[in-house]
Amino acid sequence: MAPLGTADIGIQSTDYGPAAWVPANSSNYTVSSRESAYPINYIIIHTMQGSYSGSISWFQNAAAGTSAHYLLRSSDGAVTQMVRDKDVAWHAGNWTYNTQSIGLEHEGYVNNASWYTDAMYRSSAALTRFLCDKYGIPKTRNNIIGHNQVPGATHTDPGPNWNWTYYMQLVTGTTTPPPTSWSTIVDNTTAGRFIASANWATSTYSAQRYGADYRYANPVAASDTAWYKVNIPATATYRVEVWYPAVAGYNTTTPYIVATSSGNQTVHMNQTANGGGWRSLGNFTLAAGDANKVGVSRWSGNTGYVIADAIRITRV
Repeated sequence: MAPLGTADIGIQSTDYGPAAWVPANSSNYTVSSRESAYPINYIIIHTMQGSYSGSISWFQNAAAGTSAHYLLRSSDGAVTQMVRDKDVAWHAGNWTYNTQSIGLEHEGYVNNASWYTDAMYRSSAALTRFLCDKYGIPKTRNNIIGHNQVPGATHTDPGPNWNWTYYMQLVTGTTTPPPTSWSTIVDNTTAGRFIASANWATSTYSAQRYGADYRYANPVAASDTAWYKVNIPATATYRVEVWYPAVAGYNTTTPYIVATSSGNQTVHMNQTANGGGWRSLGNFTLAAGDANKVGVSRWSGNTGYVIADAIRITRV
């Protein structure tokens, strides 16, 4: 795995040392001489609606008609630059904003919070902080904006799952160090902390399980959620991870529900792969108090058992 903020392809960028340099096709951006030709006043945050490697390939395609300056990978925060800072990338859908901004594309999909990893947040914030210092861009939400904030935008990225509060704290260096000791694990056997109906059976079939056993149920067109109850010490940002055994016949779109401070959010996980370890659903703002915080729903359109094994919540 590449170190945080680096990439494993191409040569190094001359604009931002930690980034790899993989040029976009020249048909997808405008050569310029910023900042003499145009001031750089904005950083614009995007979500790719696709993969890191796929977006790199697309920007190299002359038919794309689009580009961004920097791309960030979800798994480790690796960065690839594809358009020089001095040139105008075509990313904002607004020529004025294109000329005055640097575009950052983040791997993932707006409706799936699990793509917004802490590694990507931190790498992106370090890049934004560097660019703001380099070009005199104020580190405020008036100048660091989402694609959806560009006048005339038809896009919604980075979407409701992007944690602007946490991101801006990282950019400005004002994050309050989280309590290093606060993290909790709730297993399906944790007394008084796991609530499920009689429809959820118990199994020891897979050796990838967390603890002695795990729970399973058939998918149905109803929630019948198995809940994990957690006593959150303070309203803050928390990383939510899940553990499940992966078996070929299990469900590919198991719905996990996270009860955030602004309402429930659903993240789907493929439980046929990547089992036997902690898998992140993403970072969420959770309200203080003792309540059901993470659930596994049976409402999946795909076949195969949905699994409820264990969760881990850590303040970040």
